[in-house]
Formats: sequence, C-alpha cells, structure tokens
Amino acid sequence: MVVSVAILLLVLLAVGGGLVLLVCFMMARVLLMPPRMTGGRALWILRRLQPSDLGLPAEDEIFAVRDERTNAELTISAWWMPAAEPSTARTVVIVHGYADSKIGGLAWAPTFRAMGYHVLAIDLRAHGESGGTQTTAGFYERHDLSQVIDQLKRRRPREAGEVVLFGVSLGAAVVACTAALRDDVGAVVMDCPYNDYATAARTHARVMGMPGPMFQRVAIGWAQRMARCDFQAVAPVRIIPAVPCPLMVIHGADDLFVDPVDMDEVEAAVKMRPAEAGPTVYWRAASTHHVLALRTDPAEFRRRVEAFLDEARARRGGRSAAGGAGAGVQGNTVTQETAP
Repeated sequence: MVVSVAILLLVLLAVGGGLVLLVCFMMARVLLMPPRMTGGRALWILRRLQPSDLGLPAEDEIFAVRDERTNAELTISAWWMPAAEPSTARTVVIVHGYADSKIGGLAWAPTFRAMGYHVLAIDLRAHGESGGTQTTAGFYERHDLSQVIDQLKRRRPREAGEVVLFGVSLGAAVVACTAALRDDVGAVVMDCPYNDYATAARTHARVMGMPGPMFQRVAIGWAQRMARCDFQAVAPVRIIPAVPCPLMVIHGADDLFVDPVDMDEVEAAVKMRPAEAGPTVYWRAASTHHVLALRTDPAEFRRRVEAFLDEARARRGGRSAAGGAGAGVQGNTVTQETAP
C-alpha cells in the first residue's frame, strides 16, 4: 500500500513537472514568435491594411539583409512614403512594436510627412511580411535595421541625406540599439520604451493574467537560449547613454505596460547621456497610455517632436533653432513633464 502511494506521488510529480516545463516552453515560444499583424488580423484590430487606407502614397520596398545569427539572407518588408515636397532630403524610419507591423506604424506616418519627412515603415524580423521566425528584443534586429539604412542610402541618396529613427515600444529599443552602432543617424525618437525586455515581458504577463513569476523567469531564460541572444545586452537602460546622436524619449504617464518605476529607470538613463551626444529630451505625457501620445494630443505630439528634430538639425549645423526652447529643448538639458 505504501509503495503504491509512493509510486502514485512520483507519477503525479512527474506529470506536474512535465506540465510546468510545457507551460514554460509555450511561454518562451510566444515570447519569440508573436502572431503576425497581417491580413484579417490587421483589418480587425487596426481597421487598415495599407497606406492608401490613410490616403498615403506608397511604394513597396524589400531589403535583403544578412541574418547576423545564421549568415543567411533575410528579407525585410517595408513601405516607402514620399514627402509632399519631393526635394526634401530627410527621411524617418518608423519601427513598430511587438506583435505589430508596418501597418501599425502607419499611424505616425501622416504626422512625419506633415513635418516634411519621407517615411520608410518597416516590418521587423518575425513580424508582418518580413522573414525570420524569432524576435529577439533588438539583439539581431539592430543589425537588420542598420543594413536597411545602408541600402536605403544607396537606393535613395538624396532623400536619405538625413535619417531619423522613430520606434515604439519594442521598436524604440531597436532604433536605440541601431543608432548605437552608427555615427550617421540624425536623431532618435523612442516612444514608450521599456527598461529591459525581461521586465517588460513580466509586466505584460501580469497585465494579461498569465502564469506567475516562476514560469516567466524560466520562459525568459529558455527564450534567450532558443534564440541564442542576450536580452540584457540590448536593454534600453543600458543602450540609451551610448546613443551618439540627439535623443527624445516619450512615455505615457498612464502606461499599463511600463510601470512608473521602469519609466524612472529609463529617465535616469537619459540623464546619463553625455553633452556631446546632442539635444536630449524626456517627455512623460499626462493622461496617456502605451504608445498613444500622438492619439491623446496630436498637436502637442507634433509640436514637441518637431521642435526637438529642428533643434537636433540646427545643432548639427552649429546654430540655435528658433522655437526649440518652446518644446523644452534647451541644448543638452533634459526636461521632464510628469502628470500631476
């Protein structure tokens, strides 16, 4: 009888342990392989499928890059949306967030085109219509995007005379990591960056009611081993001080997916930037949720971003931009506005 009970307990423990491992494995797969924002899913969630749905002229672009992990060719899908003024020599590259695509990135395209920029909206690897099967928090994506920039400059040398990188959430981490590799990025705008990917994943899991911290820690560790990457190496709090060009960071004060303490860590990293990096702005927008600063107050978003970019461009030209201080850009001074 005792032996039978012991065997039953061992079987139950084995089954329970197997279930735990299965749950962790599935969580790791979800972390690395988000659902793609294309077709019916995009139409249902975003109510659009292509630039023409927003009245934007566009051309399809495909960039063939070398996968830093496998050394094989990887395709990056994109849309090129020319500025209203063809002679403009400024381009902004829009990089979407986790489980989104260039379709989601279209939300910011009209604003940047109104500011006089050509727009290139891309699909990150393992997202949208791009190749690849695993997303890696910027670890490999930074090399993809850097190669896209190189090819863009060769294809459109006049339009890409100045390249600005704009990213949201995961995309914010990617653009910062990419800029840290280069010396020719005009400016970087990060909309709602997390402090590090592991923390962001745990916060998201908590908000979504997924299994607890023990499962999450194991899943995050497995995900890094499965993808052969290091999330911490590309954590925004580590990368932001190393971005060698003007930088603007935007947070929504009511963000469910970036806790206030995580915002504070990002802000502290912003304050560590050296003066020679150029104008640096931190804006915590009141009454604003995750990546919704544009939607909450379109005019204020444009005013602040445009003033920052004007100041960044003026500083590169060795002069002071008129109206820059109106948006809180004062040389290398970090300015913050926090919801009361």
